[in-house]
Amino acid sequence: MPEQFISLLKTLNVPLLSADDITKLHDLQKQWKRWDFRERQHLPLRVAEDQKTAFDEFLDHPTTENEQRLMVVADTNLLATRYALLRRAFNALRGRVSAQAGEILRPVMQRISTALYAEHERRLETAEPVMSNKNRNPIVIESRKAVEYSDRIWNRVLSACGGHGADAPPLELADVLLTANPTGKLTPETLV
Repeated sequence: MPEQFISLLKTLNVPLLSADDITKLHDLQKQWKRWDFRERQHLPLRVAEDQKTAFDEFLDHPTTENEQRLMVVADTNLLATRYALLRRAFNALRGRVSAQAGEILRPVMQRISTALYAEHERRLETAEPVMSNKNRNPIVIESRKAVEYSDRIWNRVLSACGGHGADAPPLELADVLLTANPTGKLTPETLV
């Protein structure tokens, strides 16, 4: 994370996340991890493993329930298709969770973006030109880099809000804001 972004956030004292937001993000993180774990349980490699387990269970205990289980997993192609559908569903659920996290982070990013753009404009107006150009002044460069970094974070949050962030866990989305505090703890006191 660029130092410019962190230092300007601290200097401008932009309010980041409330205790309620942090609690919600933790809950969303748990949901996201649950669906990620469930998706990994249905990997294609598991098809053969499930077939063998069902076969062994039927041989050990030839009941009608075990026979039914063996019949369900007998067709490798059908089972792989079922697992693929489950994986897509779990991915969609993770996308929803990331979208909820994005909605929590959106107002925070809006505050940060507004504050950083205003600070950049203020610095640009008051900066002394370096080699006949105000944009070359180190304080303007610092604020511009912070704004650019903020824009990249903003794009990730907006992507998550659209449900396209299934690969980004909620706390990873929030991490770009949370690492602005030196302790790394998710408490409102360290974030404000």
